[in-house]
Amino acid sequence: MDVSETADLVRSFNWYTPSWDLFIFLFWLVASVFYTFAAGRGRIITILISVYMAKLLTLEAPFLTDVIKARLPESVFAAQQLIIFLVFFFLLFTFLGRYMFKTSADSRRIASIAFGLLFSVLQIGLLINTVLTLLPSGVQASFSSLVQTVFIQNPASFIWLVAPLAYLILLGKHISHHDEL
Repeated sequence: MDVSETADLVRSFNWYTPSWDLFIFLFWLVASVFYTFAAGRGRIITILISVYMAKLLTLEAPFLTDVIKARLPESVFAAQQLIIFLVFFFLLFTFLGRYMFKTSADSRRIASIAFGLLFSVLQIGLLINTVLTLLPSGVQASFSSLVQTVFIQNPASFIWLVAPLAYLILLGKHISHHDEL
């Protein structure tokens, strides 16, 4: 996608009429800023690992479809993968947060805050991408072309899957504390 297509998508977005599209982008912005200051590095890693593992388990555990279908009413069954993802995410975050990735040293240097803010934007983007791609296709089609391009259509899922990890691997070493190991 070139710059002119991106500019056309942004211009076509209706900023004056509240919609789910506007809510998604506002949630992305507000959650990223809040998350930057509320979460420590240990929690950030826990959430990232929980999102990846929950997404993988949701996509690779087809036997859960039968279990969920048997227990949920037909109207809720359409959102089965989203429900499975949310359950896995909650369980993994709870258990991983309790037993893994503990850190007491959280720097509040400017570099650390800037790193955390961008990492939060990437991680919340991954979470939004995961939730939106697990919605039924009819619901996905109701979003604006900007939301579909940024979060739903290919290659958005791949980019959101890789971007937080690549950022963490490439830039995380510059703000880490070497004495934590």
